[in-house]
Amino acid sequence: MSQIGRIRGRAPRAKISFLSVALARYHGRRDASGLLPVLAEAWTEGAPTDRALPPYVLGVRAQALCSGSLLHMRTLRTDRRLHRAIQSESVRIVTQYTERGRPAPAALARYGAMVAAWRDAASAHRALDRQLAERANRLLACYWDSVWLEARRTGDLAEPRPTGWLPGMVRPDFTRPHPGGEPVTGQGIHDWGNDEGPAAAPSAVRQALAILDSQAVRAPGARPTAGRAGRP
Repeated sequence: MSQIGRIRGRAPRAKISFLSVALARYHGRRDASGLLPVLAEAWTEGAPTDRALPPYVLGVRAQALCSGSLLHMRTLRTDRRLHRAIQSESVRIVTQYTERGRPAPAALARYGAMVAAWRDAASAHRALDRQLAERANRLLACYWDSVWLEARRTGDLAEPRPTGWLPGMVRPDFTRPHPGGEPVTGQGIHDWGNDEGPAAAPSAVRQALAILDSQAVRAPGARPTAGRAGRP
């Protein structure tokens, strides 16, 4: 069975362990006394800037970003053959439909299978990237809960913690560039090429996707119109 479209190898851990939670709470209790100015400004100033974040928070966020980059690199390395195949088949589809005006349903079906495989891989990548961010944010929530509870226990702070206050929050990054400068956003393939902006001519991939979509929505038994689907 083909391995194209799968994320092989050991993926970065997305689950959170009891030890990780315990360490987060320990660091929170230990750092509470030095974070009183940050806590005092939570209701008025909101979350502090990155320069005011404690080392534990910066470490959790850096680890999450590193794990996301590792996942992205592994996905691209696994799917590099699929990426090249889609690029080359896009040129063939555009040439067949727009230049020669001769529809090729079998070739278009194979191209559609490649696109579906890439979208599946991109969806899996996005889901795991989101899990890594959520794991980091759960650790940060445990840390700041412990900081706030310790400050209230010692009598240095009386106000409750603001809802949604989570300094250092990690957000999934769905805009990491693909080899060649094509960003992996959305389903991962629609943004390939066309780096010159909306006014530029559509890339072969964009034109081939337009042909694929136009043929997919055509009514059964309808006669395809060659030479129009892929033109801007």
